Amino acid sequence: MMIRTVLAVTVIAAGITAAVAQNVIAERKALMKRSGDQAKVAASMIRGETPFDLAKAKGVFETYVDKAEKLKVLFPESSKTGGETQAAPAIWQKPDEWNAQIAKFGADAKAGLEQIKDVNSFRTVNTSMTRNCSGCHETFRIKS
Repeated sequence: MMIRTVLAVTVIAAGITAAVAQNVIAERKALMKRSGDQAKVAASMIRGETPFDLAKAKGVFETYVDKAEKLKVLFPESSKTGGETQAAPAIWQKPDEWNAQIAKFGADAKAGLEQIKDVNSFRTVNTSMTRNCSGCHETFRIKS
């Protein structure tokens, strides 16, 4: 009887861990999609395909600030496996580098938010953020 109880508790715990990992992976995918959608808004304004809108431009960077805050907790050890993810093992192998990258992204997004005044300033800070994103993806994202 004791062995069955221990086995049942172990199976339940493993199921809960897998469910939590799936939820975290889904959360970070949604966060990345939202960020990507905002990057498209930025690109459209910068290319002149849609008129520059200061509120929307600041909204792009507000999304990035929010993303930086949320990323800090969306990569627990339990989410390394157990779901479809593009998170590279380097996130868990180089946690100091990963955390520094997130901190830089957040600081750059906050600074950029303050610097946006018109389409030209938006273009400048957005170019910097795009490089920031690409740098992180080089090391911490599995290329698809």
